[in-house]
Amino acid sequence: MGQAKNRGSQAERIAQAQAKIAASKPEKLVCNGCGADVTAIHPVDTRGLRGIEAIWVGQCECGQTTFAASGEPKAVDAFFFALSENSELTLGSQSKDGEQHTTA
Repeated sequence: MGQAKNRGSQAERIAQAQAKIAASKPEKLVCNGCGADVTAIHPVDTRGLRGIEAIWVGQCECGQTTFAASGEPKAVDAFFFALSENSELTLGSQSKDGEQHTTA
């Protein structure tokens, strides 16, 4: 116990974690639906996901949600398997104008 103090103050540790996440941000994602570049990418909280370093999500203009993940290969595979198999984990899609929303 008390090892967190050796890594700096809470504010310093938060800044270090945020810098690590920002450094892993991809320049773009490629939409799984239409193949277009998705540049509006946002981080996803990975606390509690052992082996996952970062998850990024982007919403394409076509309404498709696209994910990217990094970390241990088995953990990343398990994350994408869970997305594909568990309808509660998928985000669904929304039309460009926001009127039509579907869930998977």
